Amino acid sequence: MRGQERDREFRSFFFTEAPRLRRLALMLTGDEEVAADLTQDALVKAYRAWGRIRNADPGPYVRKTLVNLVRNQHRRRLVELRKQERPEVSVASHDRNVDAAMAVAQALTVLSPVKRAAILLRFYEDMSEAEIASTLDRPLNTVKSDIRRALDKLRPLLEEGATT
Repeated sequence: MRGQERDREFRSFFFTEAPRLRRLALMLTGDEEVAADLTQDALVKAYRAWGRIRNADPGPYVRKTLVNLVRNQHRRRLVELRKQERPEVSVASHDRNVDAAMAVAQALTVLSPVKRAAILLRFYEDMSEAEIASTLDRPLNTVKSDIRRALDKLRPLLEEGATT
């Protein structure tokens, strides 16, 4: 009976968090298939740890797991990514919101995974800097610095895109 209760609790958590987690993974990776795989991996890890995390808020645990999986993937593929040139995304859209979203997504690709995660957690997940520090397992001042440096790097790219 205990296993059925655990599965019911996790199933409820899964249906609540999985879509949100997958969107975050997509923003972190820029690739739908990779995002789906990493989301699944993060949720499997959460299921395995469910006995420990279910009484606390499991959301931050799963987001932190996802960010760590993205970091690990990035480390493994860093050499491969440096060898390949990223194709420039051209979007012919009449909808300014879509154009702006695509410009932001393209600009995010220049950031390291940690800085990209900090920006997305701050502005997409609306987390405080302290929550981001906890999620990314980084000191608070480092997170503040990451966000400031990422914004400094993004600002000219987004202003350039707005004028063209």
